[in-house]
Amino acid sequence: MGFLEEHYPHREWGLLTAESRPHEPELAKSLGTFTDRDYETVVITDNMIGFCLLKKQVESVFLYYRQIANDEALCQGGSLLAAVLAQELGIACNLFPTDFDPTTAGISGELSFAGDVLATGGVKSYVPRVEKVPMGYISKVW
Repeated sequence: MGFLEEHYPHREWGLLTAESRPHEPELAKSLGTFTDRDYETVVITDNMIGFCLLKKQVESVFLYYRQIANDEALCQGGSLLAAVLAQELGIACNLFPTDFDPTTAGISGELSFAGDVLATGGVKSYVPRVEKVPMGYISKVW
């Protein structure tokens, strides 16, 4: 957590995380670290990303990435939408390294929130866990 303590030592920073991200094991650990250190942490629905960016409730966007190749960052699912919206609304979009494993992330066939399945039996869902984000959307790599 050196990054937060170095850049935001007075806890004047809060975390908004899209609903699907707490299911990622490494971010679930990070959320506990943020709350343990008294950083305000709020889980929002995925469709609230655009609203929060539009209303300037976000100073900058951080996308977790695993690697950069061919002028694209391999990020967690949902990252491309956040990057496109951030650029469109003039908000910095940054890459922050993580240890998620894109080979095991794959594609989920189950849409869930807080452990509850949202799609009824027989309804298929497509939940990408990995996306390639073109570096043209990125302001800074940490």
